Amino acid sequence: MLREISKTETKSDMLTEVLLYVLVILISTFLLRILWNRSLVKHISVLKPISSMLDAFLLSISLMILRGC
Repeated sequence: MLREISKTETKSDMLTEVLLYVLVILISTFLLRILWNRSLVKHISVLKPISSMLDAFLLSISLMILRGC
């Protein structure tokens, strides 16, 4: 993400990159919570359901950091 922001030439391009990154985080947070609670918790007994959107958000951010996005 920082690479794309640093390569932008105008402020509007930078704002577009930041907004796209925020949108990706929000979408992945919602999808992660749904998939985690509906499938992973049922099949892997040591996992607990995600109860709040903050937990899903933090998990989503940490997964993005691990992936290198």
